[in-house]
Amino acid sequence: MLNRLKLLVSSTLLVLVTQNISAKEIPITEEVEIAITVGKFSVVEFPFKITSKNVTSFLLANVPSNKTGKEHEKSLQDQLMDEAHKTKMKKGKRNLKKPRKRKSKYISIIKNVNSLTFFPKKEGVVKMVVWGYDHPILLSVKAVRKDGFGLYQFTIPQSLSKDVMLTEQGGHEKVINKLMIHLFNQTLPKGYKNRSEDAIYESNGFSFRLNREVVGKKYLGQEWILTNNTELESNIHEESFYQKGIYGISLEADRLKSKESSRVFIVRTGSKKRVKNER
Repeated sequence: MLNRLKLLVSSTLLVLVTQNISAKEIPITEEVEIAITVGKFSVVEFPFKITSKNVTSFLLANVPSNKTGKEHEKSLQDQLMDEAHKTKMKKGKRNLKKPRKRKSKYISIIKNVNSLTFFPKKEGVVKMVVWGYDHPILLSVKAVRKDGFGLYQFTIPQSLSKDVMLTEQGGHEKVINKLMIHLFNQTLPKGYKNRSEDAIYESNGFSFRLNREVVGKKYLGQEWILTNNTELESNIHEESFYQKGIYGISLEADRLKSKESSRVFIVRTGSKKRVKNER
C-alpha cells in the first residue's frame, strides 16, 4: 500500500510538472541550433516520424584542442557524412546484425517515435542529422549550465504547409507555367517568399544579373536581367541556359541589339543546396 501510494504521488507530481513546461517552437529549417541545460532532461519534438539519426561524438566545452574551429567543424561534418553513408549502405542489405549503439558518458540521447530526449552530464556540443522529413535536418545541441530550454517543438511554417502546397499542386508542368506567369507579372505566388541575393555573371560578352527570386518548397522562381555588351546584335536561345536542376526557361526577347537588355525567367528545383552548387 505504501509503495502504491508513493507511485501515485510521483505520477501526480510528474503531471503537474509537465503541465507547467512551456515549449519553444522552432520552424523547420535545414540547420538548427538549440541549447539544453546540464543535469536536466530536455525533449525535442518533431511533426513527423523520425526514421533515423546520425550522431557525432560529444565535444566537451573548455577543453584545449589542437584543431582550429574550421578543422573541428569539418571533422564533425565528416563524422555525420560517414554515419549517413553507413546508414544508406545498410538499407540496401538484408540479414545484417544491428550495429552496436555508441553510448556517450557525457550525454544520453533517447529516440522516440517523433521526439528526442537528452540528458547532458557535462557542458559541450553534439551534432546530429535527423531523418524523416522531406529533407534531413542538421541539429546542433549545445549543453550549457543555465539558460537551456526543456522542451522544443519543431513546427512546419504555415506558408509551407498550406499556401505553398496549394500553389505547387496540380501537376509539374502546370506549376511551372503558373510560376512563369507570376515571374512575368512580377507578382508573388501564394505562400512563396521573396529572397534577396546578389548574383552577377559575365560570359561571352553578356552579363547576367539576378533581379528577383521567389522561394517555395519544391520550386524556385528566378528573374534574370540579360544584357548584350557586345557590338553586335545577337540571337538568344533558351537551350543555352539549361543546366541540372532547371525545370523551365522563358525569354522575354529572343534577339538583343548591342547594349540592349531583356528578362529571362527560370523555374528550378527548390533545393537550396542544389541551387547554390549550380551557380
